[in-house]
Amino acid sequence: MINIDFDNINDDLVYKVFGIEGNEADALNDSYLELFELIGRDAMLKLFKHFRGDKIDCPMRLYRPEYIADLAKPVSDRRERAKIARAGGYSAKVIEGILNKRRKENEAESQIREG
Repeated sequence: MINIDFDNINDDLVYKVFGIEGNEADALNDSYLELFELIGRDAMLKLFKHFRGDKIDCPMRLYRPEYIADLAKPVSDRRERAKIARAGGYSAKVIEGILNKRRKENEAESQIREG
């Protein structure tokens, strides 16, 4: 018989009481089994607790293009900027576009202040 203290229940306790340890392939839903295999039990349970019921969308790029542009800005050599852009998952054209847009915005602001 399964004995659970429903006043102090948590996902970790249920995992233990239900005997999931070692039986994950039979017990876990496919998505959670994949997470279990990828990141381990504790991280999988943490994601379950925080995101259950939500759809998680994982963008193709880890970093924001603006952040990569900030890193590339002080570099004057375009080839080196291109390397930074590629390392961040972007094309040099995208990063140069952000930097050019910022330059134009700063120039416009300067003209307004001087105006």
